[in-house]
Amino acid sequence: MVVKEKRGRKRYILFKHTEKADKNNIKIFLKENSEKINGKIRWRIISFDTKQSILLVDHTKANIARTLIEDSNTDLGIESIKTSGTLKALRK
Repeated sequence: MVVKEKRGRKRYILFKHTEKADKNNIKIFLKENSEKINGKIRWRIISFDTKQSILLVDHTKANIARTLIEDSNTDLGIESIKTSGTLKALRK
């Protein structure tokens, strides 16, 4: 048995947002859609900077989270850029 089978694999989603996007509004949106996003690893906002942010999700829920972000692009003012398994690859 591999350790990752118990713990779960994670994916980081890099997304950019406008100034009108608020961290609390994004958290509320993710909580409303949490039954779609929650897997072995629960979603979490890793960093929230002025223009870009990183969201941690389970690897099986990464595509679902990206489609949710893309569908609510106009409402929240966010747009997904890239998905990766490591933070180092996203920050390049």
